[in-house]
Amino acid sequence: MNAPEHNLIDLHALRTAGEGHGASATKPGPDEPREDEPPQRSKLGAIMLRQGAIDATALERVADHQRGSEMLFGEAAVALKLVEPLAVSRALAEQEYVSIDAAGALNIAPEVTAFHDPLSPDTESLRALRTRLAIDESRRLAEGRALTIAIVSAQRAEGRSWLAANLAVVFAQSGRRTVLLDADLRNPRQHQLFGEASRDGLASWLSGRSAVPGVRAVAGVRGLDLLTAGSRPPNPQELIGDAAFARTLGHLSNSASVVLIDTPAASECADYSLVARSADVVLMVVRQRLSREREIRDFAARLAEIGKSPVGIVYNRQQ
Repeated sequence: MNAPEHNLIDLHALRTAGEGHGASATKPGPDEPREDEPPQRSKLGAIMLRQGAIDATALERVADHQRGSEMLFGEAAVALKLVEPLAVSRALAEQEYVSIDAAGALNIAPEVTAFHDPLSPDTESLRALRTRLAIDESRRLAEGRALTIAIVSAQRAEGRSWLAANLAVVFAQSGRRTVLLDADLRNPRQHQLFGEASRDGLASWLSGRSAVPGVRAVAGVRGLDLLTAGSRPPNPQELIGDAAFARTLGHLSNSASVVLIDTPAASECADYSLVARSADVVLMVVRQRLSREREIRDFAARLAEIGKSPVGIVYNRQQ
C-alpha cells in the first residue's frame, strides 16, 4: 500500500533540540539508543548476512569502516558499494517490523503509513524524527519514567492525529513499549485510525464512569497500547485540567518508554495548553498551504509563555 501523498514530512523544517529550543543536540552517547541498535533487535549486519546480502568478509570491512565514524551499518555498506540500498531496505524491514496480522491490517486505517507501508519515504522520515527524540527519551528513562510527547498545532487539519499515530507505531516497532493517548476529547480520531471502539476511554476514566483506564493493545503492532478519548463529555476542559489527568499520565509513563499524546487544535479551545503543561516535550505540526507564518509565530509564542517551547516543528507537506 502506497503512502498517502498528503502526509509527507519535510524534516528540513524540524528544528531539533539545540537549535534555539533549549535542549542538547549532541549525538547519542554509548548508553543512548542508536537507530541501528534499539532494544531487543538483531543487528542489521547479522540480518543481511542471514539474507545472503553480504558475506562475512564484507561484514568485517563495513565494521572497520564504521570505526571512527558516525555512520550506521547500512550507510557504511552502501558507501563502500558492498550492497545495494534495496538490500539495506529489506534488512531494515525484517529488523524493524513485526508481522502484520489479518485483524490488524483490516482494522488500521491506510493513513497509518508506518504500519501499512514501512519502507515508504514518509516512514523513513518518521524514523528519523524518532531518532532525534531518542536523546530526550534516554534522559527520562534514566529517571525511571517514560518520555511524554504532546503533538500540538494551531488549527485543525494540520496533521496532529496522523503524526501521533504514525510516530507511536515507529516507536513501538523499534522495540520500545509505547502508549498512544488521545487527549482530544472534542474531536477524537485515534479510535478511527486504529479501528477501536471509543466508549471506554480517557473521558470515561477521568469522569469516574469507568473503573479502569481502558488501555488496549493495538492488534498487529507489538508493544503499542492505545487509550482512546472515550465518549465525548460535556466538560472536556475541566477533565483535562483536573489532577486526575496528570495522575493518568504518570501511571502510563510507569509502564512505557514513550507516551504520545494527541491534542485538540489550539484555535478551538485551551485544552492543548493543559496537556502541553503535563508533557515532557512538545512537537508542533504545521501544514503546507494551510498554516500561516504569523499564526505559527503567535502559537509558538503562546507555547513559550507556558514554558513549553516546541522541541521541534514538523512541516506537513499536504497538497
